Amino acid sequence: MGASASGARAAAAASAGSSAPIERQVTATSKVVTMVMTAVLFTAAKGLTGYIPSPWGVGQLYLASFVPLFFAVVSDTFSVAVGAAMGSFIGDMLFLLPIGATNPPLALAAGVPANFVATLLFGWAVKKYRSWPSFVTATVGFLTLGNLMAAGLVAVAGPLLFAPLATLTTPLARGLLTLGLTVFWDTTSIPAVIIIVPILIRAVRPISARSNIITNYPTWSSFEPRRIAPVSVLYAVLFLVLAAVFFLAPWGGSITDITPIKTTIFAAAVILLIVGPLAGYLAGSRASGVAKAV
Repeated sequence: MGASASGARAAAAASAGSSAPIERQVTATSKVVTMVMTAVLFTAAKGLTGYIPSPWGVGQLYLASFVPLFFAVVSDTFSVAVGAAMGSFIGDMLFLLPIGATNPPLALAAGVPANFVATLLFGWAVKKYRSWPSFVTATVGFLTLGNLMAAGLVAVAGPLLFAPLATLTTPLARGLLTLGLTVFWDTTSIPAVIIIVPILIRAVRPISARSNIITNYPTWSSFEPRRIAPVSVLYAVLFLVLAAVFFLAPWGGSITDITPIKTTIFAAAVILLIVGPLAGYLAGSRASGVAKAV
């Protein structure tokens, strides 16, 4: 009876537009399903851009990060982190291995631990600090941490595990590769998460009260435009600073053309500056206002 009453209260909160987040007990079955769904959908999303490798010939254009981070917002954090690690490896094997952009040892050494750690910390942060600015900050902070971790592991383990990186014999070359991959992945993954995740969260609202996967639905009802705009401007400026790094850094012969990266960085800055506030509006719940009107 206690469980049914809890479910009834969650359904009532969703239908009434309560500003309180929906939280339900996570069963072992729902954990397994969440893990599998995260892995499968992350793999599929990686396949959409798997044919676009980075300018260094390792890794790929990283738009797919919105999948595990969406599930990390609404589902059991640890299950999603494990699913992200699984999806990272499976996607690399299905889409990057055939084009020579990775191999199994490198994927296990870099992509798997980085995706697990970044998703785990992100999920913990967005559940503890429930607001749109906190979501944006966690996205930028923990995606950057994960990308830096993956890039650093590629630079360190790559010369030993991946033949195309065997020429990385100096600390400068490894440092430049780490910086380059981190910025490249940041500027393709962060805008995707900030734009797509709020859309998905709003889209699943009608089923949030009865889904066994969506066990922690956020409302982010504290949305305030005057708080959203400064956050968007701050991170847009950050991306412009990263663009300056790419213009001024002493890139070596290992990078034949960094123009695509520069273009990506500027595009990301524009997206965060213009689309960020709109995504924040979409993420914010207007339900509390409706409840008051009623």
